[in-house]
Amino acid sequence: MKKILILTVTAGNAHNACAMSMKRELEESAEVKVVDLLKCFSTKRNVWIADGGYNFAVSRLPKVYNAFYNRYRKRKPFRRYSCPPQKTILSVLDGLLQEILSFRPDVIYCTHFYGAIALTDLNLAYPLPCKTVVSTLDYVNSPFWEAGIGVDHIVIPNEDFTDTYRVLGYSERQLLPFGIPVDGRTLKTEDKKTVRRELGLNEETFTATVMFGGGHWRGGYRIFTQLEKSLKGRSAQIVMINGRDEKSFRRIAKRKAERGIGVLNVGYTDQVPRYLSAADVVINKCGGGSSTEIINKAVPMLVTEKLAAQEKYNLEYLKNKGVALSFRNKKELKKNVLRLIDDPALLERMSENTLPLRKNATGGLADFILSQPTADYSDFLELTLIGGIDLRAKKWVRKALKEADKKERTARKRARRTNKF
Repeated sequence: MKKILILTVTAGNAHNACAMSMKRELEESAEVKVVDLLKCFSTKRNVWIADGGYNFAVSRLPKVYNAFYNRYRKRKPFRRYSCPPQKTILSVLDGLLQEILSFRPDVIYCTHFYGAIALTDLNLAYPLPCKTVVSTLDYVNSPFWEAGIGVDHIVIPNEDFTDTYRVLGYSERQLLPFGIPVDGRTLKTEDKKTVRRELGLNEETFTATVMFGGGHWRGGYRIFTQLEKSLKGRSAQIVMINGRDEKSFRRIAKRKAERGIGVLNVGYTDQVPRYLSAADVVINKCGGGSSTEIINKAVPMLVTEKLAAQEKYNLEYLKNKGVALSFRNKKELKKNVLRLIDDPALLERMSENTLPLRKNATGGLADFILSQPTADYSDFLELTLIGGIDLRAKKWVRKALKEADKKERTARKRARRTNKF
């Protein structure tokens, strides 16, 4: 039986959700172990920066976060071996290498760029005997993925992003356009009326699902109240998925619904695909994972423009594909939601536009991972035991990074000189 090591990082919810989706897909045919890269091998400070610090930045300091995000997106790919995350990555390498030596996986799969960089760095010191696969989880080339080019394969959302990642330094052979690996249940076709009836909703009434509570965003209650006012005088129903936003769940539970508007108030749930099946439109914040779940259900999106930088790029891409509308304020929210109610043809076109984007990412990726050869650790074990790399991974990798960085810069200078003549 194949052994698969899955590396994730708690930074919002999507990385863990995709890791668990892949675990469920693989564990019937392989021995699977999921490891949080920072929680298991790094410091509490780095754990907080990745999750709590990220949440604080995008919710309290969005302009600052977005400015840094865009700045680092513009960094030259040749600076990959000296990018800011390298210091954090060095802190996990000893523990990660020990985990690899102990578990001896045939494939290592990652859902965060930290994992891609860590595996690239280890491969600089000595090639790993197992295959390495990573997934990007946004419809944009986020910062620092250029530092992960030492993996065997990178899974991208679709063929549209092939050239984008080739510019970062990935070869055609490395690119796998399987899609973002979200819960496979989102691809299940369910009758909308039947699902509504089972959820206690009216079968014929226009249904808007609001989904905001999975991560850092805490504007769910405000969006709910604005949507309820926008629908005043219409026959409609709202499904509010609060996720971990318990405060919004309690506040909505205490509200008296507007006349003619039904409300289904949902807290944290693992049945999101069921609620999406009941929706005519989903109002969300355009995270890569949640947007893919909605696309897989062929449901149009109405997205707030108050977003973290990567979500802004996701929104831009999905608007260009004709599957999403956006709103900046309550006036635009009302205008667009009433537009969707009054124009069923538009709603149908947006739903049809999702079809080319739908992919069975977890199934296709799982088949690919399981098709990889069994890893032979004999040479690797000999080197680590004799050379002591397992005890001094940081030292070996730090030296390898300096050498690789020097080669990249030299090659860059040579290319610039050549272009002058």
